Amino acid sequence: MYLYHGYVAIASGIFCKYWLILTSALNICSVQLNAYLSIERYLLIFHSQFLQKYKIILHYLPIIILIISPFFFMIGMVNYYPCENHFDYTSWACGTACYTLQPVPSTASWIYALLAPLFIICTSNVLLIARVIYQKRRMLQRNVWKKNKKMLIQLLSVTGVLYVSWVPISISSVITVLHPNQTLYELQGNWLLVGLIYLAVLFSPLSSSMAMPELRNEIRLWINRWLRRYRNAQTYPAAVTRLQTE
Repeated sequence: MYLYHGYVAIASGIFCKYWLILTSALNICSVQLNAYLSIERYLLIFHSQFLQKYKIILHYLPIIILIISPFFFMIGMVNYYPCENHFDYTSWACGTACYTLQPVPSTASWIYALLAPLFIICTSNVLLIARVIYQKRRMLQRNVWKKNKKMLIQLLSVTGVLYVSWVPISISSVITVLHPNQTLYELQGNWLLVGLIYLAVLFSPLSSSMAMPELRNEIRLWINRWLRRYRNAQTYPAAVTRLQTE
């Protein structure tokens, strides 16, 4: 409704707080879960027995915490930080919460929500690739890069989408708070930076299919069946037309 009319559905502070908390918490959940899954992927490959032994502590508990904690964090920052919110009902998510205009809490929240998880994702994947290649070289295997090409493509596709989506808006937001810049304000207001966030959502199915061979094969079979039906549908009317003309 906002994108169509240019203003929020319900012009009230309660609705704006709900919108801010929900969207921000879900975005934080997405990035932080990806960060933890990068760590868990490393443990699953090189320390699978240790991970299975402490599965509740190392698998289920962190996921539950990472899903719940962003909501508590955003509720506390939006509702209880000692400042007064001034919402703009013609802006996406009613503009922003007042704590984001303060240098210390704004920078700390961006580090907690985005910069730290993105750093963990990058570091974990680099360590994973380096250790796999190192172990295979120790085993005197040839064509190490060629044999691990699929793994590299999978990891780069997941991390690349996240970095393209979140790094520009994260860096620009921190710079805007520390040193206000009119150009960055305009880029964020015109959706040139905020719109990149949704690339992670739109391309998640594609990156997931690259990481799951079974899903990729199923998609390929579905596309082939659809193309076969489409070609048959195009061929049948042409054959009927020729018979009628004869």
